[in-house]
Amino acid sequence: MVSERQDQITIGDVVREHAAASPDAPALVAEGRAPLTYGALAAQMDRFQSALNGMGFGRQDRIAIVYPSNSEMAVIVMGVWSCATAAPMNPDFTVGEFTIHFRDLGVKAVVVAADADTPARHAAVHLGLPVIEIEALQDQAVGMVDIRPGPPGDAVQPGPAQPQDLALVLATSGTTSRSKVVPIRHRQLTAISDYSGRLFELTAEDRCLNLMPLFHGHGLYSSLAGVLYFGGSLINLPDFSSDAFFRMLVTLQPTWYSGSYTFHHTICAQASNFRAEIEQSTLRFARTASGHLDADIADELETVLGVPVIQTYSMTETGRVSGNPQPPRIRKRGTVGLSAGGEIAIIDSDGAAVPAGVRGEVVVRGPHVFEGYENDPDANAEAFIDGWFRTGDEGAFDDDGYLTLTGRIKEFINRGGEKIAPAEIDEALMRHPDVASAVAFPLPHATLGQDVAAAVVPAKGAALTDEILNDHLRGRVANFKLPRRYVFVDDIPKGPTGKFERRKLAAAFGLVRERPDGDATAVASGRRATPLEATLERLWAESLGLEQVGLDDDFFMLGGDSLQAVDLFLRVEQELGRKLPRSVLFEAATIAKMAHHIDGSIPPRCIVPIQEKGDRPPFFCVHDGNGQVLNYRELARHVGDAQPFYGIQCLGLDGEDVPFVRIDEMAAHYVREIRKVQPVGPYYLGGYSFGGRVAYVMAQQLIEAGEEVAFLGLIDSYCHAGQRRVGAAQWMRRHLDRIRALRPSQMPAYFGMRVRNVFEMAFMAVRLRLFAAAWSYYEGRGRGIPRFLRRPVEANDIIRRDYRTSPYDGAATLFKAELYAWNHPNAHDGWRDLVKGGLEVRPIPGRHFEIVKPPHVQTLARELADCLNRAQATGTSGVVGFGTAS
Repeated sequence: MVSERQDQITIGDVVREHAAASPDAPALVAEGRAPLTYGALAAQMDRFQSALNGMGFGRQDRIAIVYPSNSEMAVIVMGVWSCATAAPMNPDFTVGEFTIHFRDLGVKAVVVAADADTPARHAAVHLGLPVIEIEALQDQAVGMVDIRPGPPGDAVQPGPAQPQDLALVLATSGTTSRSKVVPIRHRQLTAISDYSGRLFELTAEDRCLNLMPLFHGHGLYSSLAGVLYFGGSLINLPDFSSDAFFRMLVTLQPTWYSGSYTFHHTICAQASNFRAEIEQSTLRFARTASGHLDADIADELETVLGVPVIQTYSMTETGRVSGNPQPPRIRKRGTVGLSAGGEIAIIDSDGAAVPAGVRGEVVVRGPHVFEGYENDPDANAEAFIDGWFRTGDEGAFDDDGYLTLTGRIKEFINRGGEKIAPAEIDEALMRHPDVASAVAFPLPHATLGQDVAAAVVPAKGAALTDEILNDHLRGRVANFKLPRRYVFVDDIPKGPTGKFERRKLAAAFGLVRERPDGDATAVASGRRATPLEATLERLWAESLGLEQVGLDDDFFMLGGDSLQAVDLFLRVEQELGRKLPRSVLFEAATIAKMAHHIDGSIPPRCIVPIQEKGDRPPFFCVHDGNGQVLNYRELARHVGDAQPFYGIQCLGLDGEDVPFVRIDEMAAHYVREIRKVQPVGPYYLGGYSFGGRVAYVMAQQLIEAGEEVAFLGLIDSYCHAGQRRVGAAQWMRRHLDRIRALRPSQMPAYFGMRVRNVFEMAFMAVRLRLFAAAWSYYEGRGRGIPRFLRRPVEANDIIRRDYRTSPYDGAATLFKAELYAWNHPNAHDGWRDLVKGGLEVRPIPGRHFEIVKPPHVQTLARELADCLNRAQATGTSGVVGFGTAS
């Protein structure tokens, strides 16, 4: 049998054996094309060998392949495997990335599609590498290609590849800035293929529907080499869609498919729309790898498809390590199964084997394991121990030998000594019905070393906040594992191999910044704390989750965010009886300064200097409906050091001053306050959400007073004048679309959330009516407003309810959140009719609540800075608005 001579043959040898025994058996299959037989595939391999040898390339010469992951790509890989070394690469790389990879991998030539203007071609020309052009023959069997002739040359090692030759060189998705180079020999590739096929019990009758790219180990090892090794046939689906996937279940009759968890999520969510196709399919199993698949999704997928879902464990360096067996053998959900053929052990930090049930590092050895990273002795010294390859994964065996993975050791988040597995947080977040994708990652922290952050992709039409997700996580994970920062994005960046690189996400989202010199945990003054400072030390430590905080430690450098600021000020109010606006943190960001602020009984200021430095005219930004301006910190920082940035916060945040309930009075007060900073115009105004409306009225009042308003920023401010009500039928259709997209396990949580929303909206409406009635009672009788009514949020709600926008003679630019937060995608349209001087609209990625947070705040800041620069350069009235007001 083939498996008994793995170290004596290559994949090319195996394909030629199949071609001799069954020349007409299909190797590659596609819709609307004749299949490529094993006989034709072997002939294509012979043509590649002749052409490459004739151009001077032979065994051990590395040929980069940059091509779409289709059937032609499969033939090209097999053609290069037959006589040289393949280096398949992601075609989405940039010129710079290709240049680095070509150099690091030592490629001798680059294969590209004929006449394709790809960055790979430019990188090859830059490095002086020959370009080999491949033309797809669309009128022939699927996968048939023609190799355009190149300059002739003499190959140093012509002829077919040998078992000891290199078959592949691949780059890992490691945590360092530069990937490691993984060389795979033919004898290792045949062992990997043999292990895969035996795990899945493959035969020549099997047909695989491959969803993975052919520059990825998953697609190369299992889908391509593994299928052809056992004489089966392969279908490639390079451009995945639910329609194409379920259609091919009927038209091409695959017996199994292979993909990552991303594909399985989509297939599971859409399966209910393709019941007829599922009934006609011939699938006998589905294979998942390249990341953990949630057990609930796997169970649902098995139910809707009616076949087992096989969880496996693989690496670029080893190919198949383990997998759950096929029925009727026991499959244990949550595990990655039994060894696929090689040896697996669990070791402790000293390298000693540990018994079943004890966690440790997973190590493997066997003929499928590579021999070491190329030209990297330091990495190899770390990667191997006594002949075992250290995977870097933590796991444990159960008593039956099934392996469970608990996370990447290097990916663990070390929060002050507490080791947190980010995959646990991923899984818990994914259980929320409005989360489409989630990845937890480490965030640098001044005193803890690292803290927890999470990138979240909301489901279509969903509006998520930090508070919603942390409420969801409480009870599912320990409190110290709760993310201290969320980033809501449309897509989470992946590395070159399609995997999430957790340790690079903080930088990718702009969350890493330079710290000031010195130890942020040190008590700079060395003096004894006053009683008030000692109390604040304790309150700060409790809010930030730290054991100790120094008197001169900066709140933000300690990792503090808006949620922790709320918690801190609640504790201060309860313990000290002082209600402080969160904007105090801009002027008193240390315990020593906060104590001085409280001792001095400094009255709260309406104008908050978030960034005073800079030689340009100041920008004044009005608070949102919560009355606070702490959320402008990131915006001010990204606008640039040259631009002074002042927040305008609401009266009444201290519980002492009486807040406004009329927008004209509020605007007039704010105008008086900004004139204390800037006595004469031109003025540069803005406001986020509710604050955009206030800034709009301020601009009207300044124009009426004969002042110039050179800039007005409506930062995602709604305009009720243009808002059309959503009808019952439209509302029902929208929610039915949401329900159809849900998996069955998500429906209870979704309906529960909607019921809670209805009750919350009813409660808020009743509360506002009672608050407004009480206010009118005291005001109408000329009595002072009591302390219990001095609540800025409710007062702003009265303004929001009662204010009717009037026309404005200036110009404005609306920077509009691309994804609306509530039911009214047309809620900004009224500005067009009201702004008589012309409205410019600039889209900002993200939702209403996201655009003032990383990463979208960087785009907002860039657009704001551009508008300020234009207005300041021209000195003319150019009023700018930003998106959606609430």
